[in-house]
Amino acid sequence: MTVSDRTYFTLRRLHSLSGVVPVGVFLLEHFFTNSFAVQGPDAFNRAAEHLAEIPYVVLIEVFGIGLPILFHMVLGLVIVTTGQANAAKYRYQNNWMYLLQRVSGLFLVAYILYHVWTTRLSPEVMRGETDLFGMMSDDLRSPGLFAFYVLGVIAASYHFGNGLFGFAIHWGLATGRRAQRNVARLGLAVFLVLSLVGINSLLAFVHRPVRLFERAPETKVVEHPPLPAPAPPGGTR
Repeated sequence: MTVSDRTYFTLRRLHSLSGVVPVGVFLLEHFFTNSFAVQGPDAFNRAAEHLAEIPYVVLIEVFGIGLPILFHMVLGLVIVTTGQANAAKYRYQNNWMYLLQRVSGLFLVAYILYHVWTTRLSPEVMRGETDLFGMMSDDLRSPGLFAFYVLGVIAASYHFGNGLFGFAIHWGLATGRRAQRNVARLGLAVFLVLSLVGINSLLAFVHRPVRLFERAPETKVVEHPPLPAPAPPGGTR
């Protein structure tokens, strides 16, 4: 299947826009919420409960998260199947960046479907009978599932970080070579930071997080009542 260059360029612009807003914004929020796992099961479950209590949360999940992700996924598949030697046409990115963006996107299709089903749409979760922290902890104790989730975190982090580079190019925000280098560095930094944060959250579910940026617990000073003054020599009169 082939499309005209103008149609392809329009598809790429829409795809990059949806990948930043709202999908990218949701990714940042999701990683932030998962980071509460570092503070233990109670903190994570409270954070999840607070999200569930947001007014119109179902509408937000469907129209603000679910449909945009589905749109981004479907449009990405369309772009992949209409790739007409585009690596030769769009020289703004290196071949390995171009390839990894597509590979990570294809992997994320399977990863997101599995993750959404097990953490949001499974019958137990829909009935509210599942301890989310405990469920994730049980799943991630499997070495295979833990590796799958690590790959999912890395793929999502790279896809978003490198996607910022494509977004800046397609929307004319980085036209010069220097600007493009700076955006590429920003994308790399975003990829590395999100990967570290995401993997540390996974480690927290199996009770092995790295505590680098948390404040040390405050030590409570126990105040003792003052001792009575010693009696004067010879006793009192």
